[in-house]
Amino acid sequence: MSETSAQEAQRLREALLDLCTERGYANLELPALLERAGVDRESFERRYEDLDACFSAVLAEVYDEFFASAQEAIAGERGWRDRMRATAYALLRFLRRDERVARLAAVDAQDGGEAAQLAFLDTFNRLVDLIDEGSAEASGPDSPSRATALGVGGVMFARLQEAVAEGELGLGEEEIPELMYGAVFPYLGAEAAAEELRIPPPPDLG
Repeated sequence: MSETSAQEAQRLREALLDLCTERGYANLELPALLERAGVDRESFERRYEDLDACFSAVLAEVYDEFFASAQEAIAGERGWRDRMRATAYALLRFLRRDERVARLAAVDAQDGGEAAQLAFLDTFNRLVDLIDEGSAEASGPDSPSRATALGVGGVMFARLQEAVAEGELGLGEEEIPELMYGAVFPYLGAEAAAEELRIPPPPDLG
């Protein structure tokens, strides 16, 4: 990709993030994106089939960036609870860097086309996979099923989506111990879950 092409792609991404924040993806039309980005239709169509394709590409890029930061955060963390906690704070750090990215990833993703929905589901399922690792930690004759992980993940995402939509990401830090309580309880019980309420956030939380 030439430098000019890379700059064009970046302008489209920035314009998309701005416009989704201002009006929501459901209310965005291609001419507005092209005008804001300073990109003509011919150049756009050489890169993307349509607006949905552009949106899904930026969304997938955002999710890849999050997982890169999450992998860095959990490096050296061996225990399931530690990896869960590190991932939760990594997600919060990532979303708090740019409220536009937070809205795109957690709110506008629901309004995208098929490719965007697949990108979202892939991301959600990767997080559910991490939650589901708790089954190996559970004691007793019956380990929680994947349905438990799906339920826990659904509750976590719903709260995150609500916080982003209402501009409350500054409150997310205090809520993570409570979310971790809800995640740990089905697998390790009340005592282990209660410990999460006493664990402070990482000192480098920005």
